Amino acid sequence: MPVSSAFPVTIDDVRAHLAHAVDLTPEYSAERLDELIVDGLEPAGVEPGEIVLIESTNGTALLRCFYGVLFAGAVPALLAPGTPAARIREIAERFGARTLLTLARIPQLEYTDVTRLGPLCLLRLSGIEPHRHNPGDVVILTSGTSGAASGCLHRWSSLLRNGARHAASVGLRDSDSVLVNLPLNFSYALVAQAMASLQTGARLVITGPPFSPRGYTEALARHQITSSSLTPFMVRHLLRGDWRPPPTLRMLSVGGESIEPAAAETLLGRRAGLELYLTYGLTEAGPRVSTLAAHLEPAHRLASVGRALSGVQVSLRNVGPDGVGELLVTSDTVLRRKIGVAEGRAGACLVGPDQIATGDLFTLDDEGYLFFRGRLSDFVISGGMKVSLASVRRIANSLPNVVTSVTRSYGTEQGTRFDLDLYLRDTGADAVAQARRTLLRQLVRAEWPHRIRALSIHQMGHK
Repeated sequence: MPVSSAFPVTIDDVRAHLAHAVDLTPEYSAERLDELIVDGLEPAGVEPGEIVLIESTNGTALLRCFYGVLFAGAVPALLAPGTPAARIREIAERFGARTLLTLARIPQLEYTDVTRLGPLCLLRLSGIEPHRHNPGDVVILTSGTSGAASGCLHRWSSLLRNGARHAASVGLRDSDSVLVNLPLNFSYALVAQAMASLQTGARLVITGPPFSPRGYTEALARHQITSSSLTPFMVRHLLRGDWRPPPTLRMLSVGGESIEPAAAETLLGRRAGLELYLTYGLTEAGPRVSTLAAHLEPAHRLASVGRALSGVQVSLRNVGPDGVGELLVTSDTVLRRKIGVAEGRAGACLVGPDQIATGDLFTLDDEGYLFFRGRLSDFVISGGMKVSLASVRRIANSLPNVVTSVTRSYGTEQGTRFDLDLYLRDTGADAVAQARRTLLRQLVRAEWPHRIRALSIHQMGHK
């Protein structure tokens, strides 16, 4: 049953906001998708509080699916577009999610029923006992930091609160046009851009991966974009050439990982008057934690991710002689709990009332500025995306011919890469080729190792 009256923002607010959005990748007519879902989930047998997995490309259609599921009383969980069928099945089993909503395709999954809602397909997956949460809950997957089949359970109201705090920290306003080119299944784009724009009244212009400097620059100019968010990987890509922010771009925020001070300084030097905000956050925190207004700070502070947002408290634990400790975040926007499996993290996430241990190492100066120093987590940034090495190894180890596997990460001029060693029972050419094919089918593209070595089990323990 729809629960619109219980939400801090109404379905009419969402529809009015999306009606003025610009979609640069309109594969589907998105106008009535939210209405079809609100009216269609209950007759299709989806009960209140059930998780509904949503798989589609970036665009207003994806947002309408997200909000439609939310306002129908179910719990939306956005998947990366093109997620392999085996991965969808694993996530569904671990989450207790028996419903998949898809626009782009029907994956090769076993299902008991399919319901057509206009261009949408609602699949009821077989053999899954549903886990129920509360209407108004949202699941955001954490495929990088915490494993390939884990998620954070949030309240939508707390995500909105976090988005509003972020908007205030970067000065987002109703006259802005916001370019969303980051994947909307990531908390950064979903909360800090889509939800922040919903609350401020800023206009959304949505495109999506893959990122290219030319396409990005053309979108900024053609649609008079005033606000954009990038990852450091994208910034480095832009700065390899003579890219300069167009005069219409008032504000640029950078998040997803820390950016080198030299890159931030170069970016500021490319155009006078540009507002540059360096941000830090993680999905478990709901997600944004801190912001640095880099254009207003002295050069030595460009190594910082700023100070905590209003309503967020930060502290360090297990501080060493060098002042480095694990960051704790206390806020009314942190996750309610983890679902699925959490891999590659040291210790528990929730360590106190509304408090999480981030797994990230920082120093904290007397004025409250945070300086990132490293991670406790077993993951890397590869191609601008977080990759859980623990998940890659677990998936590799599940293959019939694999005894165990080892990952090795290293830096290159193109960024961080990692290699994978597979220790196989059978190292014949056909068996090796089969193991490679099966592995790559179960990994998303960003998780593909740079090199895969097939080794005999007799080589275990040798370099």
